[in-house]
Amino acid sequence: MATPPWQLSRHGTLWILIGFAVAVAPLLRHLPPWLAAVGAIAMLWRIQIYRGRWGAPGRWLKLALVALGGAGLLLSFGGLAGLEPMVSLLVIAYALKLLEMHGRRDALVAIYLGFFVAVVQGLFDQGITTALQVLAGVVAVSAGLAGANQRDLHGRPGRPLASAAILVAQALPLMLVLFLLMPRLGPLWDVPTPGRSAITGMGDTVAPGDITRLSRSAGIAFRVRFEGEIPPRGQLYWRGLTLSQFDGRRWSRGPSGETARASGPAQRRDGGFSDYSVTLERTGTDWLYALAVPEPLSRGVGVKSDYTLVNPAPVHARMGYRARAWHAGAMDAAGLAPGIRAETMALPAGSNPRTVATARAWAREAPSPEALIDRVLQLFNRQFVYTLEPARLGRHGVDDFLWTTREGFCEHFASAFTLFMRAAGIPARVVVGYQGGEAHPEGYLIVRHYDAHAWAEVWLDGRGWVRVDPTAAVAPERIRMSLVDLFAAEDGLFADSPLSLVRFRDVGWINQLRLRMDAVEYAWGRWVLGYDDVQLDLLARLLGRVDAGRMALLLLAAGLLALAPVLAIALWPTRRHPRDGADRAYLRFCTRMASLGVARRPGEGVRDFAERAARARPELAASIRAISLCYEKSRYGRGGDQVRQLRRRVASLRG
Repeated sequence: MATPPWQLSRHGTLWILIGFAVAVAPLLRHLPPWLAAVGAIAMLWRIQIYRGRWGAPGRWLKLALVALGGAGLLLSFGGLAGLEPMVSLLVIAYALKLLEMHGRRDALVAIYLGFFVAVVQGLFDQGITTALQVLAGVVAVSAGLAGANQRDLHGRPGRPLASAAILVAQALPLMLVLFLLMPRLGPLWDVPTPGRSAITGMGDTVAPGDITRLSRSAGIAFRVRFEGEIPPRGQLYWRGLTLSQFDGRRWSRGPSGETARASGPAQRRDGGFSDYSVTLERTGTDWLYALAVPEPLSRGVGVKSDYTLVNPAPVHARMGYRARAWHAGAMDAAGLAPGIRAETMALPAGSNPRTVATARAWAREAPSPEALIDRVLQLFNRQFVYTLEPARLGRHGVDDFLWTTREGFCEHFASAFTLFMRAAGIPARVVVGYQGGEAHPEGYLIVRHYDAHAWAEVWLDGRGWVRVDPTAAVAPERIRMSLVDLFAAEDGLFADSPLSLVRFRDVGWINQLRLRMDAVEYAWGRWVLGYDDVQLDLLARLLGRVDAGRMALLLLAAGLLALAPVLAIALWPTRRHPRDGADRAYLRFCTRMASLGVARRPGEGVRDFAERAARARPELAASIRAISLCYEKSRYGRGGDQVRQLRRRVASLRG
């Protein structure tokens, strides 16, 4: 039974629903949980409509469903501004469209929505896993498109999927050509910064507990490949932001760090340096991570006067950049500008009075700033505890920490030390970033969120800004080893990453699998997502000179080359279906009758031809009817010897 042109076939409906599930499922981890229920209800309702159990929603019910979806978005996000609300609205529209599919026209609208939803995943992540999910979504939705154009209700259920896989495979060569040759264009619209799907990582302010919470995540912050040997772990201080303003509890950026330089450090450096390339995950901020005093080597990347490496725009997708780290003797020591000195010595009025009074007293007793620094570090070393679960602090947090609780994480020590130095008359500031990283066997470094760290910098006349890490005085093993090794037995570690394979790093085969998966992901980030950095060099080698004419010719030639397999398949002679013995014998009979002047007409049935041939050649009527009957029995009956009899009768036919 054939399906009417306007009606959807069973297989078409099935694959449209499968395409919906495959396209939407990967997005659910970024969206409110209730959207999963919306999708499941829409699929169940569509199935019941097809079975005739439920009716399609009427106009008022559809309006009510739209209103409920809008109310859910307002309750979840407070509005439609942002990436997640807009994607959620798209998913709701996709689900509701399933309920009003009355024919192929409605199905095509749902299918086009499916293609859009499938590729929207790339706005949240561009990893190889996401790329495979997008590919699976495109294939599944394409299967719905193929199924919607099949009219046979009794065809094989897998035919639409096979057709879709062939279509996508045919498009891959052209996609590869466009990827290699076409320049990367910015988006045609501006996507607001993702909000609800919080980006786990360093914020632009720090208060007690902020970095402690990052220890709960094993997510990757960035990967680094050095051009030479990886520096010792004690030198791997990945500075992110320099924080110089303090309100009594929270550290934030000050105005002195807002002046950006277009290129590297302002003066010639005499110390050693290391060149490296970073593949940074999505952060939503415009500042990057760098070692020591950074000199950017990538176009568009700048460095501020407080040594913060900056990008021209917030990082909403994985990106790569190159930089140079200047080591010994790299900090400016010529002198501290009056504005910066005032900023890095400011104290909030009335805040932490005991610490301020103690610091001023110790400063009068100390023969030099270095002696005062050593005395504070000795205090930390003898009487403080480094822990993932520090006690809560009150209004005067530094006073509570230094003189009462005496337990904390790196941000507690950096904050208290910096405030103490300022109260003692020494310019100081907090630096936040990451420390250390996991060395991968492939020769690069993996820096995870649990490597987040905070330390201090103090200004010493004649030496410039000097890094002081108070955490190293309390727990020097934190600098020598990773947090995951130091707090392996702590329950809070990885609380936000329950499925991370880092949990099983001590299981040999799981750890090997984890490292291999990361190597693939890193290669994807460098050579696919970071292809912009090598595209011009590659095209220059291919063309000699990159101009519009040569690019057009190369694109045309490459496009024809990519389409060659498709043209070959289309023009290749179709192999005829092999005929069995009964068919071959009957065709010989037809050929014999044609030579006797009685040719079989196109579409003429076996019996009709036999009767006409018998009337035309009455002397052969008995043989003709016997041959036709024998063929029918061999074709539709169960006689095992009918084919042999048919061959004998055809061979014995004489005109």
